[in-house]
Amino acid sequence: MKKLLRNISFVAVLLTGLSACTEADPEYTDFPSKDVDFIYSVAPNSDGEVEYALDYYVVSTIQFTNTSAKDGSVTWDFGDGVTSNEENPQHKYAKAGNYNVKLTVEGVGSRTYPLMIYDIAPVLSIKEQSSDIITINDVTVDFDIFLPNPENKRVKYDWIFPEGTMTEDGQEITTFSGYADENGNVEYPGKLKFRNIGSQRITIQTTFDIDGENRRLEDSYVNVQVGADKEYPTLYYAVLDGNINAMKIIPADQLPEGTKNLPFDMGVSSGSMPFNLVYYDDVEGNGWIYILDAGKQYTYINDEAGTNGDGRINVMSVDGSSVNVMVTNVGQTAFNDPFYGCIDGDNMLYSDRNTGLRTTSLSARGETEKSNYFVQNDQLGYYSRTIAYGSITTGIYKDSKGMYWWGKCYAGQCILRFKSTDIVTDYASASEPYEPVLASTTLKAFTLDEDRNALYVWRTKTNGGFYKYDIPAESATVTRDQFTFSEEMDADPINTTADEGVYVTQFAVDKESGNVYFGFNSVDKDYTTGLKYFDYANNKIVDVPAVTDKILGIVVNNNKSKLF
Repeated sequence: MKKLLRNISFVAVLLTGLSACTEADPEYTDFPSKDVDFIYSVAPNSDGEVEYALDYYVVSTIQFTNTSAKDGSVTWDFGDGVTSNEENPQHKYAKAGNYNVKLTVEGVGSRTYPLMIYDIAPVLSIKEQSSDIITINDVTVDFDIFLPNPENKRVKYDWIFPEGTMTEDGQEITTFSGYADENGNVEYPGKLKFRNIGSQRITIQTTFDIDGENRRLEDSYVNVQVGADKEYPTLYYAVLDGNINAMKIIPADQLPEGTKNLPFDMGVSSGSMPFNLVYYDDVEGNGWIYILDAGKQYTYINDEAGTNGDGRINVMSVDGSSVNVMVTNVGQTAFNDPFYGCIDGDNMLYSDRNTGLRTTSLSARGETEKSNYFVQNDQLGYYSRTIAYGSITTGIYKDSKGMYWWGKCYAGQCILRFKSTDIVTDYASASEPYEPVLASTTLKAFTLDEDRNALYVWRTKTNGGFYKYDIPAESATVTRDQFTFSEEMDADPINTTADEGVYVTQFAVDKESGNVYFGFNSVDKDYTTGLKYFDYANNKIVDVPAVTDKILGIVVNNNKSKLF
């Protein structure tokens, strides 16, 4: 209990006159002392047991005990308009909130402590499941409700189930009403199973003390993560102003009849501007999702003090159960926030806004940005030729031959290529190591599918949209008009800065099908916002109707699993 220590001393003022003397009324002043003091705790119930001793709920009776060193008549003010003159009173609060409880001992002083009273709310959880992994149609789930109710008031629970919820015998169930009686016995809907893949959200609406107060409590819900009946890759994507979501990549002809493939809410925040997600398997076989969040301040700012940085890289386990900060740039130079990244051996290679590419060990946790550069703009022969000072990064990719592909959208629009041996200390005496790809093309997201010799690019401004090119040989290049597929579709720049629009920030390739997934935020009436993919086999852009969120970073975990 955090106590605000205040003590009171009595000040007497003696006034003298010609014929009489008068003693003034007592005046109380706070000073640190134990002359006046008290403690409080949750009172035992009728059986002498203390329930919910660590929290103070609206349903709890609070015992206040006067521990003052000096005696006198007492007055308690519980901060909710109720007072008492008992020596050691009990009190129950009707509403949640912060209260200042004051004990006054006449002729001595007073003391005040803060007391936070919490409202009660049910907690819905999974009690038992018939298999370690919950999969569609056959694995059953039992639920449990926890609600602080020391007086065993009667409670009504109205359950709301998502589409595709079934009883153990396969009957569709959409709602259920159950009660908790005076003895604490709760009625449950029984064992349930699910027809659809994804986060199945079950909600309970609670009415407390139905024979008296009849008060509606805050709703409670649980997301039941329901996996597929077979193993498939998993797509992860960052919802703008939302959470990291996941979705199984299942061919339509392999989805069981009547089953929908819906997204999983991983319960982990995407951050402010999650431009990239990066997947990595560690040496122990654990999968991790790296969330590169450029922060709210990702466009140009005059950061003279070097304190406007608010970006970070967070690391999430594939099931969302573990989240850590890898590296943070909060409170440092704004342009050093992490924007785009890729795996480079045991390191994360990631870009700042417009200076270069940094490197940090993939095992790093809780670090502060140290600007450990792998390469900067002026350490390549492209500098002061193809690109200039302030050249803004749009993405980074390392191919299987050790070639780095570095996208630029300002002060040199193109994709640069280089190997580690091309990094120099004197750009003026160095030549361009390779011919730039898509010279004078303003682009954002790009990626390679080396197995299918395909380069995918999101172009902006003139003829903006999704483009496919052949991957050029090291000794060759490709120009903006040499595409093999295009779909012009205007994406939302999100901001009004001419050269720093967001548009589409990342592509993710499903290795098995060759399909290319991306989030599309529409400003075009012919296209809707949400998850889309390039259907490699049929050469067309396809909507994923189940996902209509605004999406930025996106990545595929090609390791197959039923869940994550």
